[in-house]
Amino acid sequence: MTPLDQTPAEGTPATQVQNQRTDALPPPPPSVLCQTLGVPSLTIDWLAGDGSDRCYYRIALPDARETFVLMQLSGSDAEALRINGYDWINIAHILDRHSIFIPRVIKALPEYAALIIEDYGNIMLETLIIEKCRLGDTASVIRLYEDSFQIIGKMLNIPAQDQEPWCRRAFDKERFAWELNFFIENYVEPVAQISLNAVEKKAFQQEAQSLSRFLAQFSHWFVHRDFHSRNLMVKDHKIALIDFQDARFGPSAYDLVSLCFDSYVPLGLEVRLDLMERALQRLPEWTPMQALVEIHEHWRPMLLQRQLKAIGSFGYLSIKKNRGNYLQYVRPALVTLADPVVFDERWPFLSGDLLRDLAAKIPV
Repeated sequence: MTPLDQTPAEGTPATQVQNQRTDALPPPPPSVLCQTLGVPSLTIDWLAGDGSDRCYYRIALPDARETFVLMQLSGSDAEALRINGYDWINIAHILDRHSIFIPRVIKALPEYAALIIEDYGNIMLETLIIEKCRLGDTASVIRLYEDSFQIIGKMLNIPAQDQEPWCRRAFDKERFAWELNFFIENYVEPVAQISLNAVEKKAFQQEAQSLSRFLAQFSHWFVHRDFHSRNLMVKDHKIALIDFQDARFGPSAYDLVSLCFDSYVPLGLEVRLDLMERALQRLPEWTPMQALVEIHEHWRPMLLQRQLKAIGSFGYLSIKKNRGNYLQYVRPALVTLADPVVFDERWPFLSGDLLRDLAAKIPV
């Protein structure tokens, strides 16, 4: 998250924060935050998050001696915080118990639909990867990814317990199929302007159901759901995990393909495939054997589904949500879906013909 605007408190808590997004959720009144944190004044900066509807602000105490992040919620998230503490809090406890570095909660403000959490700065894994690549520091890039692989291994060791929030939802057949249809509705038709004919629609629906049914049978592991370089913060040489409130049951390959084939970092396909090989070599140190077997066997179909959903999200965030030029990430996503990587005779239209049509119509 990157700071964009700053409004100094100048000795009084009653400051107005300038938002960059027209639909940004306002934070609690500065007077409330001052009272909560026990300070006479503070500074509030708006932070640019990723595609989430949540809004983030940085709170700086007097003399900038300490900073926090305020997470502003809405809708069902806000109601959950008011009723039972919100899944972010509950899952944070689970991750902390498994030695996964995450921001701790400083204070919940349910009446204002807000959480104050630790500030992990502005350095995302994306930022460091891009910098190290520019410098040609391949060794540092590999170390950062291996540290991230270790986090995935720890998550795959989290046991299922009925009362825990992530165990109440899963990447089931319906969810995977919904995401593939989301890709059609938010990218193929409105952005690529490809209109499937009757034969193609039938092929798509049959193969979407087949792929979804195949993947769903392996959804029995803890997955973050959005494990990429913008949800990994680096502070004091440690990688901290954020945006984990939607964790659920999923295939063991899900988070790994999300990371290795993340469109936000400018890596070539061969580098990404090398990262997968490195992950498969290192994961046995931290990962249950059955999870590892399933990653080996099913990561390519998982990559196909995950990247098609991501492309759909790029269209949705750019066109419907007006969150910026996410369409710039379509090309690197499609590069990862090259025939030698994902083509599968079980779903030839999804993994072949449709991808070739999309590659011919990448937005400028």
